Amino acid sequence: MVEHGSFTAAAQALNISKPVVSKQVSQLEKELGVQLLVRTTRTLNLTEAGETFAHYASKIIKDLIEAEHAVMPMQSEPQGTLVISAPQSLAYSFLPKLLPEFQKRFPLMQLSVRITGRYVDLIDEGIDVALRVGKMEDSSLKARLIQPCCMQVCAAPEYWQSNGVPQHPTELSQHNCLIYQPASTARNWQFKDAAGQDISVKVNGNLHSDDGGLLLSAARLGQGIFYVPSFLISQDLQNAQLELALTEFSRADTGLYALYPRAKHVPSKLRVFIDYLIEAL
Repeated sequence: MVEHGSFTAAAQALNISKPVVSKQVSQLEKELGVQLLVRTTRTLNLTEAGETFAHYASKIIKDLIEAEHAVMPMQSEPQGTLVISAPQSLAYSFLPKLLPEFQKRFPLMQLSVRITGRYVDLIDEGIDVALRVGKMEDSSLKARLIQPCCMQVCAAPEYWQSNGVPQHPTELSQHNCLIYQPASTARNWQFKDAAGQDISVKVNGNLHSDDGGLLLSAARLGQGIFYVPSFLISQDLQNAQLELALTEFSRADTGLYALYPRAKHVPSKLRVFIDYLIEAL
């Protein structure tokens, strides 16, 4: 209105009626408790309070326009920093192979990868996406399945030769099991029988860790039995470093998930990263 010089011109620029403009200005003056404009039949002038208010309002509008221009390219062309949380087991397996190729495709993006075995709070810690294995039950986060898998019981051939291969999940209580600590049910390994009934077995062992890579290495060396997502040991099975047991009791209701805060609009940098993982895996 100040820029256009009259209520009529301002109403035309805003595509609303002149009475609406006049009413909104009057309401604003009432809320502020000051007069912003001096109206005459021919002119429209700012009061001292009006000039102060217009100065700040103009700055706010300019900042909003600049913010809009800064954000819009992030939706159309992926750029900026993507903060990723992942467990050690993924860092030791496919992430070193996948991340360089991803950055070749999207050179304007920077990746900040935080490797930890604990379940992080994405919002409090400023994390864009967390990669986790298991059934996702946190309704405050959006979960997208990257790759389905099942949990498998495995050990080195020499361990099976020395200790025998269990024929039923309940026999695991007699074995040295390598326990991944971050999981809330770390000591309770889950299975299903032929009738589809759940079997939960409490296990024990002499090595507990939140580092899946450490436990996997221990399993390869014959130290004990590991309960692990199937996709992490595919190469070990091919080269016979590890052998499976109790496959007929495996549950297939888990997977590798990408978790991220719920939002109306998913940033393009996050969307392309998740799409890439699904494609690559």
